[in-house]
Amino acid sequence: MGDVKTVTVRDATPADLPAVAAIYTHYVLRTTITFNTQVRTPREWIERFETQIATGRYHLVVAELDGVVAGYTETQRFRPKPAYDRSLELSIYVAPDATGAGLGGALYGELLGRLEADERFHRAYSIIALPNDASIAFHERWGFVHRGTLTEAGHKFGRYLDVAYYERAL
Repeated sequence: MGDVKTVTVRDATPADLPAVAAIYTHYVLRTTITFNTQVRTPREWIERFETQIATGRYHLVVAELDGVVAGYTETQRFRPKPAYDRSLELSIYVAPDATGAGLGGALYGELLGRLEADERFHRAYSIIALPNDASIAFHERWGFVHRGTLTEAGHKFGRYLDVAYYERAL
């Protein structure tokens, strides 16, 4: 019988930012899942937390696997114009050695439950760099619907990449 892992989902604290940054840095440096090409500095993580998360408007939720932060999901402004304020963009990242442990489902279950109860928000969007069949299947399981694809919208690691827009009513 395999080891049973304990998953805990909770709001992030400033003390979690180094672990969150380490997870994200992997995806920035080694994948096309994010179009960021520069690693966020510790100061940038702290400023984002203080100005967007601590105010209560946006979310940063972490998943611990046996007491260690191994994944997170966050919300942020979808677009900068005021008419978009009732829409959110969601992102989710799981440490490479923790994939398949159910963290993604635990994180989205918690976050989407919160968002559905929050009357400030009407729609959630996930922008998926392609190809990424696993992310598409994951988002569709959570009720996201494909709304369009932008071809060659990004350029990373010497190649052009498409992005798919997925939407979910809250």
